[in-house]
Amino acid sequence: MESLEQVSISTNLQQNDAFLKQLLGIGVSWDLIAKPFVYEQISMTGYTANGFFLTMNMVLILENVEMSLKEFVARHPARDFTIDELVNYLNVTISFVQVQKVNNMKDAVRYILSGPLVIFLDGYNETLMIDTRIYPMRSIAEPEVERVVRGPRDGFVETMLMNVALIRRRLRDPRLRVELIQVGTRSQTDVSVMYLQDVTNDALVDNVKKELKSINTDVVAMGEQAVTEFIAKVKWNPYPVVRYTERPDVAATCLMEGQIVIVVDTTPEVIIAPSTLFNHIHHPEDYHVYPTNGTYMRVVSILGALISVFSPSFFIVAAQLGKVEPRWLARLVDPAPLSLPLAVQFLLAQLAVDLFERAVINTPTALATATGIVAGLVFGPFAVSMNLVSPEVLVFMGSAMVAQFATSSHELSTANRFVRFILIIVTSVGGWIGFILGIIGLIVLLATTKSFGVPYLWPFLPFDWEGIKGVLIRAPLYRKDGRPSIFKTKTLIRRG
Repeated sequence: MESLEQVSISTNLQQNDAFLKQLLGIGVSWDLIAKPFVYEQISMTGYTANGFFLTMNMVLILENVEMSLKEFVARHPARDFTIDELVNYLNVTISFVQVQKVNNMKDAVRYILSGPLVIFLDGYNETLMIDTRIYPMRSIAEPEVERVVRGPRDGFVETMLMNVALIRRRLRDPRLRVELIQVGTRSQTDVSVMYLQDVTNDALVDNVKKELKSINTDVVAMGEQAVTEFIAKVKWNPYPVVRYTERPDVAATCLMEGQIVIVVDTTPEVIIAPSTLFNHIHHPEDYHVYPTNGTYMRVVSILGALISVFSPSFFIVAAQLGKVEPRWLARLVDPAPLSLPLAVQFLLAQLAVDLFERAVINTPTALATATGIVAGLVFGPFAVSMNLVSPEVLVFMGSAMVAQFATSSHELSTANRFVRFILIIVTSVGGWIGFILGIIGLIVLLATTKSFGVPYLWPFLPFDWEGIKGVLIRAPLYRKDGRPSIFKTKTLIRRG
């Protein structure tokens, strides 16, 4: 069969119907509808996908189309009208829906599979597209991640149109641009690129759109993760170079900062790019408390990220140094001798915790809490009584896990977990020298990481004092009038 790029819309309706019947499997695929009509002696066939429209709406629209065609043909008794003239008339007379012309078979097929009603008319090599679709979607609910004590409870859903609307509700700026791109040769997944025209750097926008259009794959079934790996060229670096959020208020705030928001259809999160390490540490709760409390919690979040990475390997170093440590630390870093090496104990504890986490994820919601409690009660006491791990190891590993879950970004917390695992190994092999080398390696990794050209460790590398104050201090909102300089926005002042 010819590729769609090589197929033109024929003026012969029967030829078009034969091609589409074979291509779409009409009669085999029960969810695709091909309905023939004859209005005012004009033969036509309408194509659409079942489930993307309401039956009563479709009946009313078709009645409206029939009445409008009757009036239009009466004004053109010689039948010498063009598709453009018909489209212009239908746009005026058909209620509450958009009508547009489609002049190639590839776009016509894409629209059919996306839900709109596509009508082929006998004698014309162009088609009508009437946007009748109503996508199935779940109701808006509170986000599972980045929850707040006070603040909005609405979160993104799997329908792109609704997600764009949630952002525009908070950012009613006429300069907000939403550009549509399809990715995946088979899936034809809709992706929206959102940015502020007078704020976001043009080179950044062009780069993101170029990367999206260059995605060479047949299907984007994994949604935002698949798109991220293609456009950011993700390899084996565990640290996330884009930020994900389920919160419309976070997305709107990032647009004001000069970042780009990428909305992928069928995905309840949006992609924010570019992103630095400290963008992943900030939490929406910081802005729903007073500045003093927000600053304190921001520092706590940074300390939590450090604890989740370094506490187990620090414990191993401290235990190896033994008498060199201060007395006040001796009780914590002098575990009772066991048959297993200390590093092996930590690795066992880490694997056990990861196993529990995966078990809770895969357990039905009604049983998840009970599963976690039972696992904790069984593993902790019996692991100590069987001399598999020491109580001190459980304390430090528990502290690391609590700190990991305190990190608002799930992607950053999982990256920190992997680095913690590596640091335990290198510290057990090389002692304090291995610990220091591991830290240096981590700094080098982060310093050489970039997100769409933006240094990952900004504002520390390169150094930017104003940026550092923004990272550490949650300033009063009436004094927050600047944008991060690293994004090279068109305007650095937010007011006006």
